[in-house]
Amino acid sequence: MPSLFRTHSARLSVEVLEDRTTPTFLARPGPQRLTVNDFTVPTGGLSIAAGNLFPEAGFGGSVENEYVTGTGPGIEGLVRVWRFNGLVSGQGVPALSFVPFAGFAGGLNVAVGDVLGDGAPEIIAAVAGKGPPHVKVFNANGQEIASFMAFEPGFLGGVNIAVGNVLGGIAAGGFSGGAVSQDYKQEIIIGAAAGGTPHVVVTNATGTVLRSFLAFDLRYQGGVVVAAASIDTQRTAAFALTGSDTNAYDEVVVGSATAVPHVKAFEVWTGAITERLSFYAFDPAIQQGVTITAGTTANRRGADIFVSQIAPPASAAAPTIRVFSGTGQLQVEVAPFPPGYSRVVNMSVAYLTNGMYDPSDDDSLAFGNDSFDFLTQDLTVVAGDGPYQQIPRFFIGLPNAPAGSSGP
Repeated sequence: MPSLFRTHSARLSVEVLEDRTTPTFLARPGPQRLTVNDFTVPTGGLSIAAGNLFPEAGFGGSVENEYVTGTGPGIEGLVRVWRFNGLVSGQGVPALSFVPFAGFAGGLNVAVGDVLGDGAPEIIAAVAGKGPPHVKVFNANGQEIASFMAFEPGFLGGVNIAVGNVLGGIAAGGFSGGAVSQDYKQEIIIGAAAGGTPHVVVTNATGTVLRSFLAFDLRYQGGVVVAAASIDTQRTAAFALTGSDTNAYDEVVVGSATAVPHVKAFEVWTGAITERLSFYAFDPAIQQGVTITAGTTANRRGADIFVSQIAPPASAAAPTIRVFSGTGQLQVEVAPFPPGYSRVVNMSVAYLTNGMYDPSDDDSLAFGNDSFDFLTQDLTVVAGDGPYQQIPRFFIGLPNAPAGSSGP
């Protein structure tokens, strides 16, 4: 039985950028500089994702994810992969680094997931803003696999991306790699980031649109942010007979990127677009958008939804992350950075601590996806307007205490 005591360590180092229009990055007023520990550093921020790109050796299906970061506007966009502590031979050296869109300096959004259904996660990179809605898929070695436009090429507002099992490609639900379904494919969720309708599409790895819907009223033109996770707390009744748990399929979680802190969740696997959840994560009178991520972090079924409201331009307050249950109930509130460090937080939920979770057990009747390690992930955050070189902060998940309750 895995230990309930989980240890963590800090990691990573990153890099460079500047101006910004989409919600995952923000421009700072005045010179793009920030004083950190008495050193003046250039700012620009990072987007962040995580996944098990370099599987651990040894017995037991041990899982520990790697960070993937994308640079914001101001330099040629760079995707970097960092191992657990972010260091190689004591230096801030990425395990992998590549340019997904040659010459493009408008910022990158990143995601990680098994969109090919081959049992190995892929890296997805997208134009974050000031460019066409271009999305590319790469393997764990940085080799390009697919390239497509998520919307009409004339749309220049950028896109936000996530990966999830929203169509039931993992037949019994849960983590890619289970032994029952033999079909592990996840989907790419893409939202128009700024300057267009609140359009969300679900595609396969080559860009074929499988679902398409408007997350908010057509009059809202402020962009959307996206995530994916299962908000259901119970298995379907049919699981006992079939071993298939459709409640484990992910919902598409959407937030408004500007103007209002509205969050929704949609079920899409049946072919219908069914709104399952709608709430305001913060006071709507503070007319600022949000960033979001979601995942199970408290050793219980049903995703925790992490929402951070972008701090107003003139505010000295630090951005706050609120953690909600899958029913929209507030659980925890945490400020990951001190005032003045950042106005916007980018986040990812992942297996950042080493766990003895065996993916082959995940969708079986004997073990299911209710094991401690499977249901206890962690939250990692970076500043979307912070230094180019950052050590992501992370918050540990514990039984009945979602990430944010403890740590960093």
